[in-house]
Amino acid sequence: MSRGLGVRSARAALVCAALSGGCTQHGAPSLAVLPLPNPAPPGSVAPNETATADGGILLSWLEPAKERMTLRFASRLAGGWAAPRTVVSRTNFDRFAGAPPWVLALPDHSLLAVWSEQLPKGKSQWAGNYLYSSTSSDDGKSWSEPAVVHSDRTDGEHSFASIAVLDDDHATVVWLDARDYVTKGTYRLMAAVIAASGAVSDERTLDDDVCTCCPTSMVRTPKGLLVAYRNRTKEEIRDIYTVRQESGQWQAGRSLADDGWRINACPVNGPAVARREGQVAIAWYSGVEGKASLQVGFSDDGGQTFPKVRTLDAASDGSQPVGRPALAFLEQGEVLVAWITRVGGESRLVAARVRPGNAGVQRVEVARGAAESLGYPRMQLLGSQALLSWAGSGAAAQVDTAGLRWREP
Repeated sequence: MSRGLGVRSARAALVCAALSGGCTQHGAPSLAVLPLPNPAPPGSVAPNETATADGGILLSWLEPAKERMTLRFASRLAGGWAAPRTVVSRTNFDRFAGAPPWVLALPDHSLLAVWSEQLPKGKSQWAGNYLYSSTSSDDGKSWSEPAVVHSDRTDGEHSFASIAVLDDDHATVVWLDARDYVTKGTYRLMAAVIAASGAVSDERTLDDDVCTCCPTSMVRTPKGLLVAYRNRTKEEIRDIYTVRQESGQWQAGRSLADDGWRINACPVNGPAVARREGQVAIAWYSGVEGKASLQVGFSDDGGQTFPKVRTLDAASDGSQPVGRPALAFLEQGEVLVAWITRVGGESRLVAARVRPGNAGVQRVEVARGAAESLGYPRMQLLGSQALLSWAGSGAAAQVDTAGLRWREP
């Protein structure tokens, strides 16, 4: 084992040892936090995870390489990590943890990578960015020439992407698009299809007025694709919406829970969606009337309606949720949720096993630190446990991973 992996394992063990009562809380259902090293070196940022057809996970990240950054990924099965491979190196990657690159395995065994690159600063206050994609047909040994995903070539933002498998050799990508910002002051939610060959097609607008910088989330259900995102109305209501694709046709977006959160700014806090067969769950942050909360909604009809909504975390004396949820579906309609909460002046990454009913929610603490050092968590199931990843930026740059294992009550 390399020195880097050994240090990472020791760090995870110390995190577990520091938790009240060790890594497992008493009572049922319970979770245990397990040390789980990863191959990303110190200085790495923006981790992301996708599931593979064989039950594994692809973990991707940006790592430093002299004066550049390199998009790398490694696959993990129950037996351990495969050797990391490189997609592309750049000097201008968008390194924001809330809009990380993606590496996705298609059913035909090809790979698709999607990432954002910053543009030179133009007339606007902030530099824009373009969304790029590349594909590989040899398990990531070589990659196609990067191509811009969107048809728009203005210097605004094209970022906060999510991708999901569409069929054997195609994936759908959705993103936030600022092509109308100068003329209308609005962002779009857009979608396109990327083939294993690298060809991009079927670009379309899913919603013509959305929140400007809240991460998106997408899954494939038995009925079609489902996207969760933060909408924006003319009255500055920024609630979570969903838009579904059925029989190849995109439906109109609809509000998930009608929170009625009025905020004249982007909270940079998007939803997380997961599904198991026809069941769908979405976790999200809200700040209605200045009261922070973290909620999860459950659907038994493929995401058409979410009649069961639970509050997992809410502001109380000295404590309030930060949000940034990650989500995975377990057996029997239960979900595993990870999110960031703040206690006193310290942020904490916590996780809980949640049921749709009224059973109590027990948390297990995974890590502590500043909110920037915890970043935006990501999570996928890996056999009988879940792989949870997170990372910060600047001096706190580091990709960390832990395993979450549950036991039956």
